[in-house]
Amino acid sequence: MTRLEVLQAIERRVLWLSAWMVHAANARPSTDGLKVGGHQASSASLVSLLTALYFDALRPTDIVAVKAHASPAFYAIQYLRGRLGAADLKSLRVFGGLQAYPSRRKNPAVVDLSTGSMGLGAVAATFGGLATRYLVDHGGVAVPERFVVMVGDAELDEGNVWEMLGEDLVRRLGNVLWIVDVNRQSLDRVVPDARPRQLADMFRAGGWRVDELRWGRRLQARFARAGGERLRARLETMPIAEYQRLLRLPAGGLRKALVGVADGGIDAALDRLLADVADDALPALVGDVGGHDLALILEAYAAAGQERDRPTVILAHTIKGWGLPFAGDPLNHTMVTSAAQIEAVRASLGVRPGEEWAEFAADTPEARHLRALPALFTAPAPAPTPGVPETVDESYAEVLSTQEAFGRVLAALGRLPVGDSIVTVSADVAVTTHLAGWMNRRGIYHPDTRIDAFADVPQALKWREGPRGQHVELGIAEHDLFLLLAALGLTAEVSGQPLLPIGTLYDPFVTRGLDALYHALYAGARFVVVATPSGVSLAPEGGAHQSVITPGIGVTLPDLAYYEPAFAQEVEWILLAGLRAVAERRESLYLRLSTAPVEQRPALPPSVEQRAAVLAGGYRLRDGRRALGWTPERAVQLFATGVMVTEALAAAEQLAESGAFPSVFVVTSPDRLYRGLREPRPYLETLVTADEEDIPLVSVLDGHSHALAFLGGALGVPQLALGVDSFGQSGTRPDLYRHYGIDAAAIVRAARTLLGEP
Repeated sequence: MTRLEVLQAIERRVLWLSAWMVHAANARPSTDGLKVGGHQASSASLVSLLTALYFDALRPTDIVAVKAHASPAFYAIQYLRGRLGAADLKSLRVFGGLQAYPSRRKNPAVVDLSTGSMGLGAVAATFGGLATRYLVDHGGVAVPERFVVMVGDAELDEGNVWEMLGEDLVRRLGNVLWIVDVNRQSLDRVVPDARPRQLADMFRAGGWRVDELRWGRRLQARFARAGGERLRARLETMPIAEYQRLLRLPAGGLRKALVGVADGGIDAALDRLLADVADDALPALVGDVGGHDLALILEAYAAAGQERDRPTVILAHTIKGWGLPFAGDPLNHTMVTSAAQIEAVRASLGVRPGEEWAEFAADTPEARHLRALPALFTAPAPAPTPGVPETVDESYAEVLSTQEAFGRVLAALGRLPVGDSIVTVSADVAVTTHLAGWMNRRGIYHPDTRIDAFADVPQALKWREGPRGQHVELGIAEHDLFLLLAALGLTAEVSGQPLLPIGTLYDPFVTRGLDALYHALYAGARFVVVATPSGVSLAPEGGAHQSVITPGIGVTLPDLAYYEPAFAQEVEWILLAGLRAVAERRESLYLRLSTAPVEQRPALPPSVEQRAAVLAGGYRLRDGRRALGWTPERAVQLFATGVMVTEALAAAEQLAESGAFPSVFVVTSPDRLYRGLREPRPYLETLVTADEEDIPLVSVLDGHSHALAFLGGALGVPQLALGVDSFGQSGTRPDLYRHYGIDAAAIVRAARTLLGEP
């Protein structure tokens, strides 16, 4: 057997195993009545491209992000490559088994990078190429050497793909290869005509090398014959839906549809060109697309491997459901083979009954080919994590915002050895999120040293770009921000070279990139998100730049610790603890900050105990029990987060003057307090003593009130939750605090209501 014949035999086995795996999964006895699914058609369209990659072109230093809907074909390949067993294939979509979509967290033995949510995994993998380039420019090793991304054409409808293509740094990534499965179908329909024809131009506009595999060698040979251009023109100018319809026509009907003309006659020249093609051979000829021609695919892979200066995209035309009874059917996305259909597939691929899960026999050419292949990528063991100090030598002004405190802490870290491991990222808001001090010290990253045209002009920010810079500046694209954080936050696992990534953005823009943030966390990345300014405290900017629901996002996102400090020292402790959690691969940090200046004198003195309380989620700032004549009947608890602590303290003074006994609690992390409720002794209960168990509470934060609304239920006491529960607007801070009912007067009114006063 020739090399190509061996690969074709392997290709047929991959097609069978991927189809059979899904069929068997859906034939399992159902315990819940739900369809298992499995995307046989979407797997089949990628079989040829996967076969050529994994059984010929892939290098041991390549890492792959596989199209999510092709996971059965991917698992079949891992089985043939010896990294999965038959029992694993039988566990598709079983609890604890192979995931529906590739997940490096759930199936780390075989999955390099998580994919799943459309387009996000592809872009995160692309930024993995940037992360590796960054590591190399900072003295690291090029591991992996190349990122191979396999993505469906319908996924390219997602806006995050085009955000990525617009980034200047991406066009320099010669270590990135995209393979687009152009099967011209999405879940519901055949894609509109314009999209496949735009793809090449859009990638070229982004600076990519483009290689299009439109037609296979048999059709190309037919095009080269006399009259062949008429066939090419017919196939390439017809609407995509019409071409897809040709794929579903019976042999006799296909010829008539292909050579027929509008007036009911026939195209004589085209008819002559196809005269020597039998009716039953014509469907295979018309369906001879480049993405199923192994020889052309191998040539394209080899050419892509020579590119060093820019990313490459291979637009490979395929047939969705290739080799299956419902190939090209516009509704085949969710189809699963029937018993009769799988038997037809078995017959067409020559699989004997009882050998459904069989590997290649040891003495076959296919088995010998498999044994001769180089190993697949294995990530190196992570290097030691950078040491993050418990504190930094930094002082803070008497009146300071938490956003300013963040800038001071980060600048201080830039003076320490740990600063070498920090990389910051911002989507065009670096200066306004207080990164200037850090950037002046560490510089802006770019693969080439660039001249600052304003270097001779006094500026607060020195825009020094070069390969040793440690700040990555992106365009206004929050998806790019979070997906780059995903890549930078996985370098320990993927490259063995840990980084401490910190991304900054405006807090109201967290929702713009929420899907990407979710994917980054799901993929297991570890990083810090600093979101500032937050809430209506950014008063004059108005509702478009004010965040309401982000505290709830912080509480609900998995693997992400949400903190909202009140004082500068708390910012330092929380940021350093968050960086340690990143270094130790435990969790990520979401730090919600404000531009509102806060008087620092009410803060408790720094101590080991105080730091522990801040990190645990909160502490008592004012103790109403110490007042003369304290009685629980006149006591009230005020729980405040972030800048609202100032209003809570002012409200406590007013309540005390009227004979009440308020205690003020600073909630540094609603997330920590909520998660702690699952503990045998919740931390929240340690904040409240036994003699306070029936005391009502008022909660307040500059965000939606529901983020703290669990406190009363957790403590079993009446609660009034104050917050910003509608869209913001422009105005002064006092005006807005008063309007939304989060100022001192509103807190006093809520407390008096709970105390039964008028």
